[in-house]
Amino acid sequence: MSDSTLVSVENLHFSRAGRPIFSGVDLEIPKGRITAIMGPSGTGKTTLLKLIAGQLTPDSGSVHVGEDNVHRLSRQALFRMRRRMGMLFQSGALFSDLSVFENVAFPIRVHTDLPEHMIRDLVLIKLQAVGLRGARDLMPAELSGGMTRRVALARAIALDPDLIMYDEPFVGQDPISMGVLVTLIRRLNSAFNMTAIVVSHDIKETLSIADHVYVIADGRVMASGSPASLREAQDPRVSQFIQGKPDGPVPFHYPSKNFYEDILAPSEVS
Repeated sequence: MSDSTLVSVENLHFSRAGRPIFSGVDLEIPKGRITAIMGPSGTGKTTLLKLIAGQLTPDSGSVHVGEDNVHRLSRQALFRMRRRMGMLFQSGALFSDLSVFENVAFPIRVHTDLPEHMIRDLVLIKLQAVGLRGARDLMPAELSGGMTRRVALARAIALDPDLIMYDEPFVGQDPISMGVLVTLIRRLNSAFNMTAIVVSHDIKETLSIADHVYVIADGRVMASGSPASLREAQDPRVSQFIQGKPDGPVPFHYPSKNFYEDILAPSEVS
């Protein structure tokens, strides 16, 4: 793994309930950049994030974060590695009985022994970064969907992680909230010099902020490159996905017999 790479995935194989999810995935996540992982539904994009974080164990292959071989770490070493990671879950996953302030403070309290006045300052700095310092005393039930996602983002960056992973950050957001999140991801990545992995189906928004993109399908990396190169891709599978075409290599119709033969066939209803 080169000095410019933070995460390296090599020949990754993973199955669930006997069904292959990955069949030899190779990819590298460069330091200080935003890398997008995209592909059709059910291709294992969120599973890949869990493998990188050590929540799942591959059948074979390796995942390195920095110098650490993730799946050979002891429980204690894995806990230390995760301190260097932030995760923005698709649902936000805020603690419903804790205020906005306490949600953001939670990872700081768990992973450090900082005095209360320093925790307060750090939380307010992170909430200021996402525009919600004034909402610190609200409870999660009082937040809109967009505000919930921004509080979750403040919590994800509370410990200034080297790596932050976004699992479908734009799902369920109105256009304004989506625009805010797109801007925040880019600004925070630059301001805190973080490395980001974005898993998303929202092609326009994701390509607008990504430095590099991997498209995963059929258990492998189908294509990779800059957003501009993927927009011009000649591979019909990549083109169909990037352009959102309803029919192509991934067919619109579920396999069936000829339509007219089916219509004209004797009724099967007794």
